[in-house]
Parts: sequence; structure tokens; C-alpha cells
Amino acid sequence: MDQQSGLGSQELKKNRSNAQGALVGAVMPPSSNFVPAHLNGVPANGENNAVVNGQPPKAVAATTNGDHADKIMALAESEPPPNLEQPWRNEPDNKPLGKLMDRLAQQCYIDLNQTLNDMTAEDAAGDGLSKANGMSPQGTLDTSEVSLRKKRKLLDFAHDQRDRFTKTLVLSDWSRNAEDMAKFIDLRIHLDNQRDGFVKAGNAIAATKWKSIGFKVPAPNIVGAMELLSTGTASWVPDMGYIPPKRLTAKQLLKTLKNMNVTLSTRLNLHEELPPHMQDYRVADGRATFTVHGEFEVDLSVADEEDTSPFYFIDIRFLFSPSSDVLNDQIRAHLETQTNGALAVKGLKGCYDFLHSFVLTHKINILRSQGAELIRGKWFECIKVEHLRRSHVVQYWAGMPGPKSWFEIGISSGKSEKRGTRKATPRLSVRWFRKGQEVKDEVLSFDWEALSLEKCLMMVIGKHCFGKLGVARDGLLGLAAKTENAALEAELVVADGATPEDCTLRLRLPSMRNSLNVRLEPVTGQFSISPPTNVTLHNERILNANPQVDVSLLLAALVCAVVQEKVHKQGELLDWRELRDLVGMEQRLGQHVLHRTVFSIPGWGERWALAVGFSLSGERWWIVQLKEGTKDVTNVCELQLKKRLGEQATQVSRVNLLSIERFAVAEVSYEVFSEQLRALKIPHHHQKPEPLSEDGVDAGQHNSGSIYVQFAALLRDPSDISWKPWATDSIRLSHHGIDDCENGTDAHTTRTLVRHDLRLTREPGRMNRLQQHLTKSGDRTVAMNASGALALSLRTPFGEPLVGHIRTRLRSIERLDQYVTTLQRHHYNLTTVTMNQLSFTYHASAPSLHARLSFANDGSTPIRLQLEPAASNPTQRIRVLLEQGLNSRRADAFEGFAKFLRLTLPMLRAWDRIETAHLARQTAVVNVRGAASYGITYKAPLPPCTFSIQLKEKRNGNKPSMRWHLEVKGKPDPVIAEDLAKKLKALWQSKGDGGCWEGNGSGATADAAGLGSLLDRLDEIVRTSNASRPVSEQPREVTAAPRETVIKQQQPPALKEPQKKPAVRPVKAPVKVLAHTKEPEYITLD
Repeated sequence: MDQQSGLGSQELKKNRSNAQGALVGAVMPPSSNFVPAHLNGVPANGENNAVVNGQPPKAVAATTNGDHADKIMALAESEPPPNLEQPWRNEPDNKPLGKLMDRLAQQCYIDLNQTLNDMTAEDAAGDGLSKANGMSPQGTLDTSEVSLRKKRKLLDFAHDQRDRFTKTLVLSDWSRNAEDMAKFIDLRIHLDNQRDGFVKAGNAIAATKWKSIGFKVPAPNIVGAMELLSTGTASWVPDMGYIPPKRLTAKQLLKTLKNMNVTLSTRLNLHEELPPHMQDYRVADGRATFTVHGEFEVDLSVADEEDTSPFYFIDIRFLFSPSSDVLNDQIRAHLETQTNGALAVKGLKGCYDFLHSFVLTHKINILRSQGAELIRGKWFECIKVEHLRRSHVVQYWAGMPGPKSWFEIGISSGKSEKRGTRKATPRLSVRWFRKGQEVKDEVLSFDWEALSLEKCLMMVIGKHCFGKLGVARDGLLGLAAKTENAALEAELVVADGATPEDCTLRLRLPSMRNSLNVRLEPVTGQFSISPPTNVTLHNERILNANPQVDVSLLLAALVCAVVQEKVHKQGELLDWRELRDLVGMEQRLGQHVLHRTVFSIPGWGERWALAVGFSLSGERWWIVQLKEGTKDVTNVCELQLKKRLGEQATQVSRVNLLSIERFAVAEVSYEVFSEQLRALKIPHHHQKPEPLSEDGVDAGQHNSGSIYVQFAALLRDPSDISWKPWATDSIRLSHHGIDDCENGTDAHTTRTLVRHDLRLTREPGRMNRLQQHLTKSGDRTVAMNASGALALSLRTPFGEPLVGHIRTRLRSIERLDQYVTTLQRHHYNLTTVTMNQLSFTYHASAPSLHARLSFANDGSTPIRLQLEPAASNPTQRIRVLLEQGLNSRRADAFEGFAKFLRLTLPMLRAWDRIETAHLARQTAVVNVRGAASYGITYKAPLPPCTFSIQLKEKRNGNKPSMRWHLEVKGKPDPVIAEDLAKKLKALWQSKGDGGCWEGNGSGATADAAGLGSLLDRLDEIVRTSNASRPVSEQPREVTAAPRETVIKQQQPPALKEPQKKPAVRPVKAPVKVLAHTKEPEYITLD
């Protein structure tokens, strides 16, 4: 067998070139051997017309039967033949030969593996013969059935593959002349098309002839018609000789009908076996009327009394609508013929079967006509109707993408799974296919008596809508079950009859005032969501365009999006700005959050934001902390609004959003404060806020919890060892919302100001004096009572640490208590004591002098000093120095301020008197070098001189006292006039009234009260002295008699004689002396 196959393959390879040459020669013969076709069947001249090897003789001309052959040949040679159509060359069914060979080799490999596997499987059922390496012993005939089957499998595989590759070889040979083979195929297709055209043309002619039979009208017999119409008889009608019967009288007719009634009743009751569906009948007027409910009512009768005589048809009426009450003659003739035939053959059973089948078919035809009417109406392009023999198919929602839905009305056999004795009867049945899958668990109860395809269509669509919305509802409830504390309400509302208009899926979250209604349009099948918004319209387009979308998940996201849109609108009214593209936000909120929005709240800055997530459990709010200058989320903290606000947390309104903002502000403040306390390791405790009361009113207005902080650990300064706590060891910090003053924002930072209240209890005996004044001051930022309670109000920018502000505030009130105590110890009259201002009177007699200290908003430095009356207050000369002293870091700064007010007042008032008395001359200049150091300079025409005034401390035992020291500037060698020097010497050795001042030889000392009189005395001496003879102040041992010195200074001649001048330096011009001896001036008043 293998040898034959091998020889055949070699022979095929050997002759393939000859085969190709023969094919090419057959298609395109050489032009030298071309012989024209024989005309009229006449062969060419030759011996016996023989042809060698089928080849015609060379150089043989064609035989013609007329001159027209030459014209035809000339015309054929002048015009080339028309091109054949080649549509098959570009068809997609054409595959490359290389792909065919690849697939063939692949299939060969797969078949080889399968054959080897099958052969291996045969070893499991071996016959037990011993074989070496699977081979039988020599000389032993292989009779094993397993081995033979394996060999047979291998030979079958080789034979099949050989046939395949042989065919491939032939195709490969043909492909070498692909163009020639293509021409053969073109010719074959052209001939097949021509042949098919001939056959179709003949069939069309025959069909036309057959159809024209009905249009043939026989020639009218006008002569016979005129004779019959005019005479009533026709000579061409044969006379049969029948005797006409006599006409029955009324009694005979009534008797005949009664006899027929008796005959029908007897036969139906005794002899006929009525079909099950024709048991309802009545006999009257010589006929039996059988009623089949919902179908027809037929009248039958008999011709004689024989029980074997057949019934015959009289009339029929249909018992369904719409139907015609009167049948036309053609249909009636057809029904009468067919019914009588059925009655003659099968009796009443055959009559019922025929009429029942006719009615079922007629009902389907009525529904088909109704479907055509619907297509021309509002269901245009929404339904498709197809009539298939005795069934009617209606496809609805034809414009919807995805798998199609339809229902089919047809005639079923009526067989039931339950076995019974009653024979099955055909009936109308419905099959419903929803998205290409038959629905078997729904029963469609159509009204077959009042036929209405539109009602049937609406019933099917209603059930489809109910099922589709029910699946969406179940999906939503399934998603809600996976969500913690789900609050979604999904209700499917269906009225009786399940019409599409009454089938609504209502969705609602607690934050929604009105529920979201999802319906399906009955005509188009598209989703309709109300109330309409931008969000609902967008989701409608998605639901109606993509059939693969998860409806339940999209509706869940839609409900959340509706609430999100409502929050957006209310947020815009509050000037909330949405933040987008935050990094790491979705991972922190969780997977159940379907939508989220992050708001930037005005006044919160760039580090804080408020986020809201929308899920099936409602809204959840978070405080978001951002990295400064970026959009990276560093931390989120959820707000427990339901515990705090109760049912109000589910309402979306401007008032509720403001409440959420206030609550968030409190949480941020507490979180920042707690974090700062933890970092400083200060003991504290956070008390959570109380929930709402049962009546929905906040149990404590603005109550958002409190933080209790240890007072000593908060306020203690490690560098101050002597500090002792002045309050009990517990401070309560409570949040009181956004500050309503100044629009709640800081003018410098445009950030929201947050109000916090500090409440603590003073130690017994502390700040009693301050409490007396603060109670009367009316300051709303601080309050004290007699029982020791202290309350402070803080206003800080949102999100800032509070520890520094609290420390500053507490230290400022401690400092204010020290100020009040100091001023009362100096017997100053306090007029205003607040955290921002401290006013007092330090000179009560007329004119009274007042001082006002203004502190910063937080009670910290710098302190501003204002003196009143501003125009005539003598202390205005040193106001700046006093203000600098107040703001210094010295511990006794305020004590020194209070002392200097009293110590400097007489001196300053004396200066005012001096300047006022000699205002026009401007001969005295006061130099303020410090609060305790001053200088006064007299200018020409007065004797030029400069005096210094300094405040020094003097101790008498353990009791210190402050005294002013007045002396001449420029010691030990001042240059003054002689007369002035004498008078000053006398002044330095005298005393004031009551010992308020006294001289010490080189100057004078005075207390605060006596300094004014001392300066008045000094000014009088300088202005009454003669400036003509300057002298140098003599040493103390030389000036033994001061009176004589004064007299010498007053003698004019002594001033003119140079030899009598004392040995002193000459006095230069006064201006030049001031220029060389001028000290740094802080404030210069002329």
C-alpha cells in the first residue's frame, strides 16, 4: 500500500510539468496553430475529415455559407472581447496559500500528537505478550489486537496526511500559474452566471404566465343574458321536467321546525358524542347552536332523522372583538364548504377542530393588522412586527442598544406535562424573550376576547420595567448591605396591572428633601429620572447609551451626586471654594465613598480644608490637613456630626453647613491645641461635647466640648524660680465658634478669628484689687467675681497654636494685677481698668493730670502711653522715655514708671513755668538725657552756663530714698560769670523752706517736692546775674569770705584792670562755648 502511494506520488511529480503545459496550451494555443471555428458544422477538407490526436490540420481555411461570415470575422478581429467581471478576487474568503500551508502543518502536528496519545492509551489494555522495547520477538507473528489497532491508527494518520499534502501539492503547482488559473475561474464564473440567467428568465416567464390566468375574463354572453332578463326563461337551458314543490304554510313550517328540534335534541342527547368544548349548546328554530366561549358560535342542523346523516353548516358568529358581525360571501362560502366537509368526515369533532383553528389564525391576523397600525402611530421606529406563518412576533424598544427583547404570539399544541384523559387542544400562547433570553417564570395573561396588541405590548413592557427596576433595587439594597450604617431608601412602587407608567423606583437619602424617581419610558425603553437636574440628565445619557453599565451602581452614585450637587449650591452661597486634584485623598476616605468634595473655607488658610464624602450611608465630613504650599494630604479627621447634631446632620441647608463649619472649627482648634500640649508634655484632658437634647435643641448653646489643662505646667517659666501659681491647678478651655466682631476675620492675615474662653479659679487673696476694678470696667473679654472665678476670652486666627496666646493672656492679666497694685500703692486714682487699657490720675489737684496705658489686643507688649491733657501736660517732655521704660524687660519697669511720674512732675512743671515766663527771649534750653538725667543750659544774653540734674538713690539705714542732685555741668573747672559764681556759691550753701532742698557746697539736693522751688531759685539767680566779668570758681581753701568775692565781682573797675584779673581763662563767645560743650539731646524744647 505504501509502495503504491510512493509510486503514485513520484508519477504525479514527474508529469506535473506536462500537465501545466497542457493547461497553458489549452488556454492560450500558439498563433501558428490557430484554426477558426467551423461554420454551420462543416468540417475542414481532409482525408475522411480525420483529425490526428485531436489536432486540426494546419493552414485550413474556414468554410462559409455566405459572404456574411467574412464580415463577422472582420468585426471579431477588429474589437477585443469584453472584460469579464472579477468580483471573486477581492472577496474576504480568499486566503493566502502560505497561511493554508501553515495551518496544514499545524494541524498535522496536532493530529500526530493526538495519534501518539491514542497509541499510548492502547498500551493500558495490552494482551500481556512479552516484548523487548515494545517489539515482538523475531519469527513471532504480531497477532496482538492492541498492536494492530495502534498500527491501524498510525496508517490512518499517514494516509489522511498524505491526501492533504497531495492536494496542497496540486494547489502549489497551480499557484505557479496563478494568473492563468484565475482566467479559468473568471470564465467558469461567467458561464455559470449566464446559465443561471437563462434558468431565471425561463422561470420568470412561466411565473408571469401562471399569474396572468386569474386576470383572464371570459367573453360575456350578451344575447343569452338579454333573453333571460327579458323573458325569465332561456331556450338554451335544458328542461329536466321536475315538478316544483308546494309552498309550506305557516303551520307546516312551524311543525317542521319542531320536528327538527326534536330530531336534533334526540340525536345530540342519545347518539352523538359531543366534543369537550362543544358541551354548551341550545336547540331552537330547527338548528343547534354550539357556543365556544371567547371564540365562536356556530349553527348546525340535519336533513333527516337518520342518526348517521351528517350535520350541515348554517351560520357562524365570532365571540371576540374586534370582529365583523356579517361575513362576506367569499369567506362564508369557504367556511361553509370546509365545515360541511369536516362534519361529513369527522362529525362535530372535525367541525370544532376546523373552526377552532380558523379562529386562532384569525385572531393572530387581527393582531398583525393592529401591529401595522401601531407602527404608523406613536410606536414608529420603536417596535418591529414580523409575521411568521401562524405566529406573530413583536419586538419592542427597537432603538435601544444591546440584546433585543420581543414576545411571540403563536398557536401551541396545548399539551401539558400533567397526563390526563382529555386530549390536548391547540390554543394561543405567548413566549417572552427579554434581552435574547426566554423568560419562563412569568405568566402573561393576555385578553384573547378583547384583542388589543397595544395592551398586550404595555403588559409585557410593564413586567419588563418591573423586572428591570426590581433588579436595580435589589442591587442597591445589596450595595447598602455592604455599607456600614446604610441609610438608603429604595422602594419599588407598582400599581395594579403593572403598567409602565405606574412602575417607579424611588430612591432617597436622609439629606434629600424629595425622593429620586427612576422610570422607564414605555415606548422607547429609555430611563427617565426626575426631578431633572444636570446630574440626572448626565446619568440618563449613560444609562441609555451603554447597555453594559451596572444600573444599581450608577444609581447609587447618582443619588450621592444629587446630594453632592445640593451641597455644592449651598457651599457656593457661603463662598466655599472646591479644591481639586488632592494627592492621597481617595485612599484616606475609604472605598464606600462614591463621591467626594473638598472645600476651601474662607479664613481657614491653605493648610486646612473641609471634605465631605457621599455614600449610601449619607454624608460624612472630614477635616483635611494639607502640606503648606502643596496639595498633598497629610492627615484627615472625621467629624462625628450625628452624635453632635443628631437629625440636623442629615439636612443640607445654609444654616446646617454653617453649623458644620463651626463644629469643624472647634475640632481643628482642639486638635491643634491637643497636639501642641502633647508636644510640650503638658497634662490635659479633652471632654467630648454633649449631644442634642430630645427636643432637638442644643443642651448647651455653643457647647462643643472642653479641654482641661494643668495651670502650673502651662504657665510656669523655668527661668523664674520665684514664680508661684496664682490659680488652681485646672484651666478649662472651651470653644465658642467664630468671632462675630469685625466680620470674624483678622485684618492683617484675612483669616477667621476663633473665640475660645478660659475659665479658672484664683487662689484665695489673689487679684482682689484687680477684681474690684474689672467688675466695674465693663470689659467683655475678661470677667471676675468675688468667689474667685476668672474668665478670659481669646480671639486667635484659625488653625494657629493656642498655647502661646493662652500664656500671653494669662501673663498679661497677672501683669495687669501687678500694675493695679503698684498704682494703688503709689496712691494713684484708677479710672479705667481693662485688658486693653489702664487709665489713672497721677496729679489730682487742678489742673489734674492723667495717664492712659494702651495694651495690644492680646494684652502683650508694646505698651503705648498717652498723657492728658495732651497740650499742657508737663510730662509730655519725657513721654517717649517713660514708654520705652515701660516696654523694657526689667522686672521693676512699671515700678520705676510709677515713681518717675511723681518724681519728675515738680521739675517738669518748674520748667514749664520758666519757659512760660521767658517765652519770647528763649534763653534756656532743657536737655532730656534720660528719665533720671536732665540738663539745662542758659544762653546769651544771660551768663552762659549748664547745669545737670540727676536722680540718685540715698539710703538711710535700710530705707532707700530718691533725691535729685543739681550741680554745675563741667566740673571741676566750669567757666561761668563772676557774679553768677558768687550767687551759686551762696545757693549751694543754703537750704530751702522745710528742708525740701539743701546745698552741699558744690551743688544742691532736693526731694521731688522741693526740686521745683530749687529750679525756680536757680533760674532767678541766673537771670539776675551780671555776665560782664567771667571768673573761674576758686578752690574751697582760697574762698574764705564769699561775701567779699561777691562784692569784688560787682565792682566795675576791677573788671577793667587787667592786673587785678584773677588767673582764669578768658571767656569765649557764648555760641562757640555751646558748640564745643553740647551733649547728645533726646528731646529739645526751647
